[in-house]
Amino acid sequence: MLKLLKEYPTLILAAFKRFPLAIAFAFLTSVAFIFCVDGLPKLFPTRTTFSRILDFWLLIYPVAATLIALTTSLIQESRKSTRKMPQILTSVSWLVISFTLSLCFITANNWGGKESIGHIIICIYVLVCIALIYGPFWNQKNDNALWVFGNKISDSIAISFFIVILFSIASFALLKAINAISNNTDSSSAPFGLVIVFTIFPILCMAGLPSIDKCIGETPTLKDYITTIKLKIKSKQFSISFDSFKHIFLPLYAIYIVTVHIYDITALLQWDLPTEAIFYLAIGALACVVIINNEYYPALIQPEHSSEKTIVTVLSYTCIFPIATATIAVIQRISEYGITTNRYCALVSCIFLCIFVILNCIPKIILSKYVIIIFCAILMASSIGPFSVTNITHNAWLKNTEKTLVSEGYTAYPLSEKDTKKFFSDLWNKDGHTASIIAYQVNKLHSRSIEKLYQYFPESSDLADISKKYPTISKTIKNDEVHTMPENFSKFAFVVYTFKHEELVTRNDTLFFSYPLKDIDSTSSKVFSFYIPKQSWLDKDIKVLETEGARFEVEYIRFRQWENKKHQRERDLRLVGMLFME
Repeated sequence: MLKLLKEYPTLILAAFKRFPLAIAFAFLTSVAFIFCVDGLPKLFPTRTTFSRILDFWLLIYPVAATLIALTTSLIQESRKSTRKMPQILTSVSWLVISFTLSLCFITANNWGGKESIGHIIICIYVLVCIALIYGPFWNQKNDNALWVFGNKISDSIAISFFIVILFSIASFALLKAINAISNNTDSSSAPFGLVIVFTIFPILCMAGLPSIDKCIGETPTLKDYITTIKLKIKSKQFSISFDSFKHIFLPLYAIYIVTVHIYDITALLQWDLPTEAIFYLAIGALACVVIINNEYYPALIQPEHSSEKTIVTVLSYTCIFPIATATIAVIQRISEYGITTNRYCALVSCIFLCIFVILNCIPKIILSKYVIIIFCAILMASSIGPFSVTNITHNAWLKNTEKTLVSEGYTAYPLSEKDTKKFFSDLWNKDGHTASIIAYQVNKLHSRSIEKLYQYFPESSDLADISKKYPTISKTIKNDEVHTMPENFSKFAFVVYTFKHEELVTRNDTLFFSYPLKDIDSTSSKVFSFYIPKQSWLDKDIKVLETEGARFEVEYIRFRQWENKKHQRERDLRLVGMLFME
């Protein structure tokens, strides 16, 4: 790594000759982002459709254009081609595709359409990144060159990140010092930061990219993790050498995987499956196995037996149970609470991970490009088309809504607002579990303006509030702030107090609450109880609250009710006014 660091000035100059178009797009990326931050708001003070399209296009086009140009250059380098036509075709194609996607995204009239276009853009970025790594070595008969390339890329990114961090600290410190000396408080460091992230860092990474021919010609060798510790005791010198990967990382992984197995077995026996925790523990186990496979890959391709081969073979089986448990947990969660975007993505991820684990356990080395083909197929299928996350979740929610309506006796659609309120009210009283699922699904469809939902419910209604177990209520009344001391009263105090949910009681459409006098006189334990009938709220006539020994003249009163995430009612009462006491 130190050798690579010393060679960087020469490598940067070579990168300009090797990747001219990619570096040009890297400069364009910074210019585009700076324009989006500073120039576009000034050029278009009022947001128009064209300015929104331009803004979105400038955000998605240049970064992908840089990656596409770099990928094309590397593939041409592997094929010994110097033709300009591939660069022209890929660059022009992405220009047309990106502008079309931007136009469709901004002009889409519902959330579902925007989400689908967003998924397409994500797929393009992921595919380009995969092509950047696998494209130059696609025709190779083994993964040797890919392994060499991947490890050298890791070193390049690490060194580039280190240089950028040091450069950023020094540059921003210098910029602050110059601004302090010149008393300039208006200058922004955002443009400079954008140049560092989107131009300097990519150029440094490109400079560290190894030659494709060198990667193909190099034989993978095990990394040297031998660490030597020298000790001097009573003029005698001792040295201890050990393999830090084998004697530190592998034991830590052993402890981790044993803990994960115990956790998963306990969860299965109790049938209490915390899906998120189980899923991420499985991902962690698989990530460790991938790291171990990568580090010991040079030993795996050797024909003779070795301890490294045994370690990889044994540890490859250790992530089977966590992945299987994660799959069971996700399926159980879906069956109990219904499908959601996150659960569908988790299920698709588990399917891919199961395939990956099975292939990884096969004694014969499977080329990684076949795994990537499966990954890309699953990614495309789950992002675009009839099996996409958007279509699957929306259709499942609509079918579940219709099924519940039919089971509750509703067959004539769309329901009126009155019938909609009755449907949700009855459902909450009858089956809170089903009601919470239907309310969530209807709210999501309504917030995304999915037209098919309005086959069942009125579009003009506030479905987000109607579907709640406890509807949102907010009532405020303001009165005069002039007060006169009533007869037979000798004490008074100005009160500003907010009653919490547990301090409020409702009986027979009347709200009861008690105000403690200790807020005025801490030596007294006198408490005054007040009540407000529902009709007073409807008439907006709450000027005086009276009780034995006290009279409260209201300046301001506000009552709020809402539903928390656990479908529990929350309330508060804000009271401002003058309290008169005998």
